[in-house]
This record gives sequence, C-alpha cells and structure tokens, in this order.
Amino acid sequence: MDKELKEAIDTFLESSQVIADSLPGHIKRNKECLRIQFPWGVIRPLNSHYSRWPYLSQRRKRTVACTIQLCDVNQWHLNVWKIGLTAGTMWEWHCTVPVVAVIETLAYEFGCQFKLINEDAKFKKIINTLQSKGVISPRIRKQLHELREYRNGIHLYLQGEVEMHNGKPQKYNDAIRGLRNLERALKRYYENNC
Repeated sequence: MDKELKEAIDTFLESSQVIADSLPGHIKRNKECLRIQFPWGVIRPLNSHYSRWPYLSQRRKRTVACTIQLCDVNQWHLNVWKIGLTAGTMWEWHCTVPVVAVIETLAYEFGCQFKLINEDAKFKKIINTLQSKGVISPRIRKQLHELREYRNGIHLYLQGEVEMHNGKPQKYNDAIRGLRNLERALKRYYENNC
C-alpha cells in the first residue's frame, strides 16, 4: 500500500470514528442524518450496463441496472470496511442478495423470452431448465443453485447458526462470478439463436 493511501485511510478511520461517536447526539438534536456525499465515480451510470443484456426490454434493463448500481455501493463498502463477527457474515449476505436477484431476473426474463420456461416458474426450475436446454453448463447450474440456496437465507427461520466472518467478501465475490458466468452464457445463446 502506498504512503498516500495509508495516510488517507488513517485520516478516514479517525474521522469515521468521530462521526460514529457524534452521530447519535447529532440526530437527536437536529432530527436529521448527516447526508455526506457518497464518493463520485463509484456508482456507474445506468446506461453503461444496457449493452450487457441485449435480450432484455428497455424497461427491464433499467430495473436491473438500478440494482447493479446498488451492487456498486455495496461492493465499495465491502472493499472499504472490515466488519467481523456474525454482523460481518449477515452484512455480506445482505450485500449479496441483490446480486442474486439480478441473476434470477436475467434467467427468468431470458427463459420467458425464449419460451424455455413458464411464466410461473420458480428460480430452481429456471436454473435446471436453462441447463437442460443447453443454455448454461452443469458447472454454472451448480454455481447458481449454490447462490440460490445462499439467497434463501432471507427466510431467517431456515438459517442455522450464523458463522463468524473472516473479513473477506467471499460469498459476494462468488455471486459476482456467477453473474458474469450467467451473462456470458445467455449472451452466447442469444447471439447463436437470434
């Protein structure tokens, strides 16, 4: 790590602790949040994503791109903050869910457009059908099922014991890899069949 970045991190850490210590009193007195500007350039423009999904309608492209912008914010936070313990595990899960939602939406929309699935198909069935129809490989199918099961943690009553977080966003990175693999497979199928 270079000296300038290290100094910026030290200053940032010190400032963020002052903010954390002062924020409850500020909110109580002023009845408002701080509203600090999020760093410029972290959130990519909506239209920078549209070419990734030639098989989606303009309306759906926008919805998915809005979710990708949330992922940009989450990814920035995951790469900046070190949150351990069980809170880190739950936070990483919370950041990963929108990525899996994008995966599910792309798979569903693609399957409907190519008449590979029924409109009432659930995520598990969509994944299996895309693999059986040759759209995705067995490896991607396995990867997507693992992500689907991870996402199903939204049903807290199904969750087992929450593990301690190791400080690395492994599950989030797995979801990003799964998204990229799915996007490549869908685009390849689209280009070969349209």
